[in-house]
Amino acid sequence: MILKIINKTDDEAVIEFVGEGHTILNLLRTELLADPRVKMATYDTKFPIMDNPVFRLKTLGADPIAVLREVTARIIGQCDEFSSLYAEAVK
Repeated sequence: MILKIINKTDDEAVIEFVGEGHTILNLLRTELLADPRVKMATYDTKFPIMDNPVFRLKTLGADPIAVLREVTARIIGQCDEFSSLYAEAVK
């Protein structure tokens, strides 16, 4: 996955996700919006097949990149937990 930071301030980041689609971005947006430090999390794809989506994250004063890292770590933890539970269930 290639990310390009287009713009970053103390409480906002605009990031291009090269080659990614709705699946990962919708999950990321949902988890970010559940975080109390996040004011806005959204993404836009102008032409889905040819353009890379641009993600916008605005926080309530927190470093947006740090929040993004923490939320992604939570998502990874959820995936690991699901994988373990699934492996146990199909034994």
